[in-house]
Amino acid sequence: MANYSKEAKKGEPLLPAPSSSLDEVESRFAKFSVHLLDSGDALVYGVVGACFFIGALFALGYSFWEFFLLLDRSGFEPGKLGQAIIQFVSDLLLVLIIMEVLGTVTHYLRERATSLRPFLFIGIISATRGILSIGARLSVESATIKSDEFQRAMIELGVNGAVILALGITIKLLGNLVDE
Repeated sequence: MANYSKEAKKGEPLLPAPSSSLDEVESRFAKFSVHLLDSGDALVYGVVGACFFIGALFALGYSFWEFFLLLDRSGFEPGKLGQAIIQFVSDLLLVLIIMEVLGTVTHYLRERATSLRPFLFIGIISATRGILSIGARLSVESATIKSDEFQRAMIELGVNGAVILALGITIKLLGNLVDE
């Protein structure tokens, strides 16, 4: 590092202090750059947030559309009706996942900080969705399912259950640390 002191130590040359006008120009440039990058960051987050919102609206509309189509096709037979309801709940959980991600984006725009909690909830919702999907598949294919497919489904159910348990324990252990 350069020695900018006014008095030279033994054997060292006296170095002039840096120009304050140069420091001022660098400081203004740094402030401008930070402002420009922050604005660009906020713009990108805003566009991504708007896309998530539009995607959630489309997913919600599709969920209802698909549900009513499945109801119409089912003829209100108990097996097919149950499948339609499970699919509808699964689609709604997907909308919740999208909205949790949107909540993370809006939280970042408001606070300029990310939070761990939405990602933990997204994991829990995703695992719940997986359990519903497996349950629906097993209920539809119950008569024709092979033993190895059933075993894989049970392992998948166990893994999803473990994920829900682990993430729930994580939320509990972290407590206030994951609060917004």
